[in-house]
Amino acid sequence: MTDYSALMKAAQRLRTVTLQPLEGAGSVPQTGLPSAPSLAFVKGQCVLISRARFEADIGYSQELIALFKQMDSRNYDVKTRKWNFLLEEHNKLMERVRCLPQVQLNPLPKTLTLAFASQLERTSLSLTADVPEADLSGVDPKLVSSLLPFQRAGVNFAIAKGGRLLLADDMGLGKTVQAICIAAFYRKEWPLLVVVPSSVRFTWEQAFLRWLPSLTPEHINVVVTGKDRLTAGLVNIVSFDLLSKLEKQLKTPFKVVIIDESHFLKNIKTARCRAAMPILKVAKRAVLLSGTPAMSRPAELYTQIIAVKPTFFPQFHAFGLRYCDAKRHQWGWDYSGSSNLGELKLLLEEAVMLRRLKSDVLSQLPAKQRKMVVAAPGRISAKARASLDAAAREMTTKDKSIMKMKAKLQCDSSRIQQRKSLELSRPMRDSCCVLPRGPGKGSCP
Repeated sequence: MTDYSALMKAAQRLRTVTLQPLEGAGSVPQTGLPSAPSLAFVKGQCVLISRARFEADIGYSQELIALFKQMDSRNYDVKTRKWNFLLEEHNKLMERVRCLPQVQLNPLPKTLTLAFASQLERTSLSLTADVPEADLSGVDPKLVSSLLPFQRAGVNFAIAKGGRLLLADDMGLGKTVQAICIAAFYRKEWPLLVVVPSSVRFTWEQAFLRWLPSLTPEHINVVVTGKDRLTAGLVNIVSFDLLSKLEKQLKTPFKVVIIDESHFLKNIKTARCRAAMPILKVAKRAVLLSGTPAMSRPAELYTQIIAVKPTFFPQFHAFGLRYCDAKRHQWGWDYSGSSNLGELKLLLEEAVMLRRLKSDVLSQLPAKQRKMVVAAPGRISAKARASLDAAAREMTTKDKSIMKMKAKLQCDSSRIQQRKSLELSRPMRDSCCVLPRGPGKGSCP
């Protein structure tokens, strides 16, 4: 029995060995080391935390910690209590983790490894992406010379990405002029399609004529009704609603497309999104513009991402699991949440999106400018003119009612002032008594 007890004690020290005791034999005193059955299975995933590093989001495991300590770029974050490593050691870590049967550490998604391939292969460890200077000699000099430094950087970024990007600059930073310059760089691939909200179709027409003097009004086709041709000009401007009605005319796909206010495409089930997505996927250049690409949740970004990069997350479910905190309920999946937002931001900025706030480029902005926009009466439809006339009549009626109300208030105010003055003068009259003329006689006026 002495040898039996020694054997059982030795077996307890081996975490990967389970040795059942003999029936009827006394129990062996427990040692301070955990027995094999106490080793819990741990599961986690790798998450990107910067352009150069990723962290292991996983539970505690002694074997895994020992493996982490063997990595050259290991770093332990005391605040998050997680280990992080250089991206160049990602594949090496994944190979070693496979040798631990009690550990399942999911690698970075394929989309991330493709977007950050240079960091994984140790060809670039810079904190910011290197964007080469684009040759804009073929673009109208007036436009090129008018670009502010950050706008020129935006054009360089777009050309470096092959003319496919989501330009998400803050409102007022000149997304329109940047988009026109990007499209002009690929002018040999025109005709150009510009999809915009209905209210700014003619604003875009004026912008093209202003920034590209080489264009004439005959070169620009603004689609006003569903009977107009969509491919009649070198630059074709159409609203989202009319695009869904004219999609049958698109026998030859456009190679260069601009989408203004691209957050209108956030719902893939809408008619405007179903009409625009096939055009964007086959286009060689796709420039999406939005000051607010996602109003409230990551799910609203999905259609804009695949419009720019169709190979990124071909299935929405994979995107939802990673970034929408997808949860399964009895009625189906819920994608209204959010998760790994820091990683999503890094992915978008690396491969899809460029966003600058006013605070980032405040020193480069000119003084405030005021403009007067003149609407040509001949281009206003009868329906729109009727709406404007009705609005004018309503404003006139409101103005008249406001004037009457002001007059009534002024009249009431003057009456109140008169009453107050009378009330103030009455005590003075009562106290103004004449001295008595005789004994026991007196009077007040």
